[in-house]
Amino acid sequence: MTEVYAIAGAKGGVGKTTTSINLGTVLAELDRRVVTMELDLAMANLVDFLDFDADFETATTLHDVLAGRAELGEATYETDSGLTVVPSGTDLEGYADTDLERLPAIIEQLRWEYDAVLLDTPAGLSEETLRPMQLSDRAIIISTPRVSSVRNAQNTIRLAERTETDVFGLVLTKSGTGASPGAMRIAEFLDIDLLGHVPEDEAVPHAQDSGTPVVRSAPQSGAAIAYRKIARKLGDAETDEGETGRDTAVETELDKVATSQTDRSGAITAEPTRSTPDSRRQMDHTRPEATGDPLQGSTDDVSTEDNDTDESAAHDDGREDNASEADADRATDRVGRQAVDDDHGSDVAGKRSIADRFRSLIGL
Repeated sequence: MTEVYAIAGAKGGVGKTTTSINLGTVLAELDRRVVTMELDLAMANLVDFLDFDADFETATTLHDVLAGRAELGEATYETDSGLTVVPSGTDLEGYADTDLERLPAIIEQLRWEYDAVLLDTPAGLSEETLRPMQLSDRAIIISTPRVSSVRNAQNTIRLAERTETDVFGLVLTKSGTGASPGAMRIAEFLDIDLLGHVPEDEAVPHAQDSGTPVVRSAPQSGAAIAYRKIARKLGDAETDEGETGRDTAVETELDKVATSQTDRSGAITAEPTRSTPDSRRQMDHTRPEATGDPLQGSTDDVSTEDNDTDESAAHDDGREDNASEADADRATDRVGRQAVDDDHGSDVAGKRSIADRFRSLIGL
């Protein structure tokens, strides 16, 4: 059975698009039929992260499909690694014509054609975030270790709970060298599974500038290795219950891919492609066990700076919309979310409470 994953995080610039591309690329290299669909309709940037041989000012995109001007197959493109992408358009006129009422039928079609569907969702908490979450089976929460990002991740988790979407786990991006203890503490604070942490790595912006996923442009980098480990958890979950030796087999295959990709390019063809239905596999996952006291150890992973204009955020997701906290609050009200902390009488007080509790939890 195909699983649809919402790659989600209310904070802009945390790495949702980067994560979607790299997880999808690794799964495709493991012979999974996977598609990444870009749902940041207003601030599309998937085409900036991949080296397409096409002019997306005029090429067919998801905008055209949502406007009823094109079929899904016409807006579907395949990379040489087997990753299939459905990019959104980059022009505002095309965005104005989109109709989200067509989205359920599009995602249902993808369910029939692929083993896994990754939805690269926009920043903030709006109708364009709510609908993909409602149509997904599971949400993968993306966050950095910064307090503001963790707080917005908690808002995203609440949204997933309200749409009855299973939270598959947390991917912590831009983590420091003492990653494991800090990452586990943050996951425990959010009360969700930790899928993995991706270290701050210069290879990531270099990969984005080259238009190639980091798992291919720098397969031995810390970020690439981290994404492979996370993708392995998704890949392992596809195996039927009771199968043995899967972890070793997948890890061996990932090592082979990493080695073979060292000198390979990430060229992408611009020819639209259609997949045909095939057997489906149920995706499950196993919660990783925490070792030791998660409240002890390094706090290198955690930064309390609330600066949204740092260089890594600018590199990470290009034009991804860094939605302000006030915008997230207003959008949250529009989708009917309750106050962040019910013990406080206002959103502002609730936010302070979350930040204070988070800092207290990590010993700051």
